[in-house]
Amino acid sequence: MTKTGVEYADWQISVYPAPCSFACKYCWARLPIWQYRLKNPNPIREATRLSRSKKPKSIVVSFTGDPYQPREWKERLTRRTLEILLRQSQTRHTVLILTKNPKFALERDYLLIRRRNVWLGTTLTALHKIKDEPYAPSNYQRALALETAHSAGLRTWVSIEPWIPGVTDPLEIIKATHEFVDWYVIGRLDYETQLGYPKIPKGWYKPKLERVIELLENLDKPYHVKKQLKENP
Repeated sequence: MTKTGVEYADWQISVYPAPCSFACKYCWARLPIWQYRLKNPNPIREATRLSRSKKPKSIVVSFTGDPYQPREWKERLTRRTLEILLRQSQTRHTVLILTKNPKFALERDYLLIRRRNVWLGTTLTALHKIKDEPYAPSNYQRALALETAHSAGLRTWVSIEPWIPGVTDPLEIIKATHEFVDWYVIGRLDYETQLGYPKIPKGWYKPKLERVIELLENLDKPYHVKKQLKENP
C-alpha cells in the first residue's frame, strides 16, 4: 500500500493510472518520472487493506488522476473503491473525494457519498473555464455542483491548487464559495518550468497568501496551507 504524499491525509488511493484524461497542463503527474511511478495503481487492493484497519484514517480518493473522469462511467473503479471503504461496518475512516467532476459524483454515487464520514471536494483554479484544463468541467460547473452538495447536507471542501500566477485568484474564489464550502486547501504551482510555465519569482506568493489567510480567518473557515507554499512563498 502506497503511503500518502498528501500531507493533509493519512493515505491516498489513486484509482486510474496517469495521465488523466482531463489533460490539465499543470498536473505534475504528466511528467515522465511520475507517469512511470503511477503506471499501475491497484485501488481495490488498497481499499480492501484499508477497510481492515481498525485505526481511523483519513483517505483521499484520488489525489493523482481524477476519480470521476469519463472512463469511470464504464469501468466503475471509483464506485467499487468507495463501496469497499464505506461498507456499513467500516465507518471509522474519513474519505476525502477530490474530483473536477463533482456533478458526476453526485448523480451517480450520492447514496454512498452522503455519509457523514465523506467529504466531497473539487479543485478550483478560477471562477471560469481556463485553457489549462482543456477537457475538465469548468470551474463554474464544479462550484455549482459543490453548492448543490452542500445544500443536500454533504460536507464540502475546495483545493485551490495549483495557484497559477495571473490565472488563480484565491480571494475571489473564497469570497464566491465560502457559504457552501466547509474547508479549504491552498497550494502553489509546483514544477512550473518543467510544465511550461514561467519561473515564479521568489516571494511572489507571500503577501498574497497573507491576505488569503486573513480572509479565511475572518470568515472562520478551516484551512490548510500546503508545506511547499509555506516554505517557498
